[in-house]
Amino acid sequence: MPTKDKYFEEYSALATLPLRDVVVYPHMVLPLFVGRPKSIAALEAAMANDDPVFLLAQLDPNTEDPKAEDLHQTGTVAQVLQVFEAA
Repeated sequence: MPTKDKYFEEYSALATLPLRDVVVYPHMVLPLFVGRPKSIAALEAAMANDDPVFLLAQLDPNTEDPKAEDLHQTGTVAQVLQVFEAA
């Protein structure tokens, strides 16, 4: 069985996506609308390498450029299934 340290090593470099007004729990399947340039770049990088992403809810959804202190401390590691680009 993997140790906590192994999990930390495995997930410490994941792309982090701050989410507004939504909390994602394990095993949920839902669409996420991503619009911030940093979030789009993180999502594209994760998709290119088939890596999971780390989803964290923002404390204040009105914060445009959230930093670590603007996010909840607990999140969900998620696999991106599909990406649709708006026309």
